[in-house]
Amino acid sequence: MEKTIVHIDLNAFFAQAECLRDTSLAGKAIAVGYDGRRGVVSTASYEARKSGVSSGMPIAKAKELCPALIIVDGHYSYYRELSRQFFGYLKKRFPILEQASIDECYIDMTEEVHGKDIHGFLFDLQLSLYRVTRLKCSIGCGPNKFLAKMASDMKKPMGLTILDRESLPSLLWPLPIEKMYGVGTKTAPRLRMLGIETIGDLGRTNDENVRKALGSFFDFLQGEANGWGEDVVDTSSFDPKSCSAERTFPENITEYEEIQDMIHLCSRDVARELRKYKKKATIVSLKLRDDHFVTRSKRQKMREPSDKEGDIFFTAMSIYDAFYRGESLRLVGVAAEKVLSVSSEDKETVL
Repeated sequence: MEKTIVHIDLNAFFAQAECLRDTSLAGKAIAVGYDGRRGVVSTASYEARKSGVSSGMPIAKAKELCPALIIVDGHYSYYRELSRQFFGYLKKRFPILEQASIDECYIDMTEEVHGKDIHGFLFDLQLSLYRVTRLKCSIGCGPNKFLAKMASDMKKPMGLTILDRESLPSLLWPLPIEKMYGVGTKTAPRLRMLGIETIGDLGRTNDENVRKALGSFFDFLQGEANGWGEDVVDTSSFDPKSCSAERTFPENITEYEEIQDMIHLCSRDVARELRKYKKKATIVSLKLRDDHFVTRSKRQKMREPSDKEGDIFFTAMSIYDAFYRGESLRLVGVAAEKVLSVSSEDKETVL
């Protein structure tokens, strides 16, 4: 029996969360992010998106596009708690659930919807989620994860789309190639140069030049374009393989102490995330972005696995002192990599 996989995606989650914190923001154009000269948009409400505001956009440009835009500082611990409540509610109803990130999950609903009106079942679920959590979500349904995720992205906010293999020619294939999950911003232009304008073009092509451009991913991506993909939902807990934090400076700086303070803040945030998920880092990575938007990073192995702020900061500063060349910086970031899972007996296993 073919599976029924559902993808649930919280719509503009951080912006939604801020509207729950402050109901006066509801229905307004808002963006979550740091309101500084070098700040960027983390998430924008759909009212802001209508003016062209998008994630990753500099705050200054966002304000030009949307003069009425309200910038809100992020409250990430609050978002994590809302996420826990939302997916906790789902887990009580559907045991085969995989949380893919803070705002999305996959659910194997094969047994739950067997013999039922799938659209009606999912519509009722969508409304009940909103009643209980006050959070809006889009739902996609298909026989595998790829089609379910593509379906959830087709209608937002509060969309509901069922995408089976019979509907590929009408729903999936006409989409531009850059809309295909797994095709990145660098790959899409290369495919367009080879005549692959839509997902359907990729699904039907026999062009050897396209095969060479995609290399070992060609068969995988072409298979997904034709409706095939993984249908196994991993029920293990959300388990980060790395933890990271970064900060953008209000203005470009070169002062050692200010940069050091920001690296310290990032190290503190990373340490908190490690302890939350009962992890220890074996490698620390430091990212530096200069005033020409050139980003460099370097990694260093720690003396021993740790989740302590001081150890992460010491390692990050060791990298900085050896790596920094006095250039003007606009952003720094710290990441814990190759993390270890610490059991209740304090035994450690590399993930």
